[in-house]
Amino acid sequence: MVELLVATVLFTIIAGTIFSLLFGAQLRYSSESGLTTAFQQANVAIDQITRDVHSAGYPPPSSFAPGVALNNPKLVALPFSWSPGYTNVPPIPCAVNVTCGAVPGPYDLILETDTGDGNGVQWISYSLQGTTLMRGVTQKRAFADPVATSSAAGMLPYLDNVMNGPANRSLPIFTYGFDCITPIPASFPSNICKVNILLIVQSARPDPQTGQFRTITLTGQAALFN
Repeated sequence: MVELLVATVLFTIIAGTIFSLLFGAQLRYSSESGLTTAFQQANVAIDQITRDVHSAGYPPPSSFAPGVALNNPKLVALPFSWSPGYTNVPPIPCAVNVTCGAVPGPYDLILETDTGDGNGVQWISYSLQGTTLMRGVTQKRAFADPVATSSAAGMLPYLDNVMNGPANRSLPIFTYGFDCITPIPASFPSNICKVNILLIVQSARPDPQTGQFRTITLTGQAALFN
């Protein structure tokens, strides 16, 4: 009887230790799995934004005869849209983060790229709404406001749990470089030569061990090719 009691106690201790280790491993796996998912989604988003910036600006005005860009702007990629002043003939440039509105701005960006099917140019728009980065694609329209047109066409959720916004970290997703040539030109959208991207993404669920949401930070830089 004594030997049975001792064996039972030893088994209980060993089994309890094993289950405790397994439970801790399961919690760590769940935590790392959520963070890995957030990392993968943010990485895909940065890759897509980078590809969009690389393709922006084609076909340029120089691809057409004089006057075509002025009279048929839907055929020409600038490569960055802006507002206000874009709908003027010819478009009136604004200064990024000074006289431009939300676009191009720290949380909003509209690119102009070839549709690839011979039907002109499309607007690819990004906008942070709350904690969701939205993305939309719509045909460029002549003498139309890119912000209003993109908004009316509708945008789809592209990346959730983005914590860059003013209500959270207040860190811009997009910053712009103008220093690719010397002397550095005015900060007009047409002079942007690179886009710096910063994404702070929070895991969808809190950490099982700490109860806190974990975040990852990814950065990227996309140079304009066209």
